[in-house]
Parts: sequence; structure tokens; C-alpha cells
Amino acid sequence: MFFAAIWFTIVVGWLIHVAVDKHPGRRTRHRVVELALLWILVGGGAWGVLAGLSHIGPQSDQVAEQIGYTQSMFQWEVGWNDIAVSVLGIGCAWRRLRGTWMTAAVTALAISFWGDAWGHFNQLVFHDNHAPANVWALPSDILMPLLAIILLVLYRRGQTPAERLEQVPRAAAVGR
Repeated sequence: MFFAAIWFTIVVGWLIHVAVDKHPGRRTRHRVVELALLWILVGGGAWGVLAGLSHIGPQSDQVAEQIGYTQSMFQWEVGWNDIAVSVLGIGCAWRRLRGTWMTAAVTALAISFWGDAWGHFNQLVFHDNHAPANVWALPSDILMPLLAIILLVLYRRGQTPAERLEQVPRAAAVGR
């Protein structure tokens, strides 16, 4: 249910946001792509913070059991990684940070989730770990970063030259 709730929040939140958007460029392809990417990074990031806290909080024994593991120091590290990647994604909610943080957030998401996917896949295939949270993590761990990368590329391609210039960090822009 946890993984379904994440996807439900992202898709429904994005659709509602597109419907009520007051941005001047609303419902253009570029804006719709931007909002989809933001819902993956920010909405997914909110869920990621909750996931990270579940790994380090008082319910961490139950979370480990749902994944088919026993609690260990590695779970503590995974929890903090989830929180770090999520905070990076949530930071993209602020327009001022968006241009410089989006690529970093998507890169961190891809490395973290695809690394997790490889671990879950290995557990499934080589260790016969069919625990629900091990098996059902795989679709999200593979698809979310892939979708984020595609949306980031589409978003960057849809930017005007002026928008691209706005996203250059001030220190780099001064040297021009």
C-alpha cells in the first residue's frame, strides 16, 4: 500500500495542480512537464522523508521485517539517505532553487533508487526474498528515477534561453 499511496499522491496531485494552475504558461507542454517533475521530486520527497523516518524511528523493526531483513546499522544509513535525497527533491518546490537543484535531485534519486532496485532484485533472485516491501519496492525504484530523468530532459529542452540564463548560479553568471 505504501508504494501505491506514493504513486496515487504524485499522479492525483499533478492532475489537480495542472487543473487549477494559475501560472501564465499554464497547460503548455513545458509547464505540464515541469509540474509532473515537481510532483515526483516534491510529492515523492515528502513520502521519502516518511520512509526515511520509518527506517530510523521506533517502528524500524517492523519495517525491516516487511522488507525481509533484520534491523541493522545499514537500515539507519538507508533511512538517512532517504531523508537526504527527499530533502533535495523538496527543495525544488522553491523556484529560486529549482534550476540549480533539479538536476542534482534527479541524479541523487536515480543513484539512490537504482542502487536500491539492484539490492531488492538481488534479494529476490539470489536469496528468495519475497517479502512484500522487498518485491513491491522494485517498480517504484526503477520507474520513478526513469520518469524523473525523462521529464527533466523534456523540461530542460522546453526552456527558453532567458530561463536557462536565470538558472545559472550567480557566481558563474558574474564571470560572463
